[in-house]
Amino acid sequence: MPTAERATYQCLPIADAIALIRADSAVTIFDVRDLAAYRQGHIAAAAHLSEDRLSAWFRRLPKDRPVIIYCYKGNASQTYAQMFVDFGFMRVFSVDEGYASLAAALGETAA
Repeated sequence: MPTAERATYQCLPIADAIALIRADSAVTIFDVRDLAAYRQGHIAAAAHLSEDRLSAWFRRLPKDRPVIIYCYKGNASQTYAQMFVDFGFMRVFSVDEGYASLAAALGETAA
C-alpha cells in the first residue's frame, strides 16, 4: 500500500525570502514573535500572528497564496508554518535566521 507523502513547508534563506517578498505581491507575511517585540519593530508588510488568531487567518486566506513566516531565530516560525500546511496551504515558508537578519537584509531597522 503506497504511503501518502506529508505536505511540508520550506525553509527559506534570507536572500530567497527577500526575492519572494519582492517578486510576489500576493505574499502574506506573518511575524510570530510576541506582541511587544512586534510593536517595537517588524517587517513593513507583516501582520502579527498568535495562536488565538490562526483559525481566522486559515479561513480568510486563499490556500494557494504564498505565506512567509518569521520569528526571532527561525524556530517558532517552523511550527506555525507546519500548522498552515496542515490546514491545506500549499506555499508556506519559514524564514531562516529570523527577524533581525531579514530586517537588516531588507534595509529596515531591527528593534
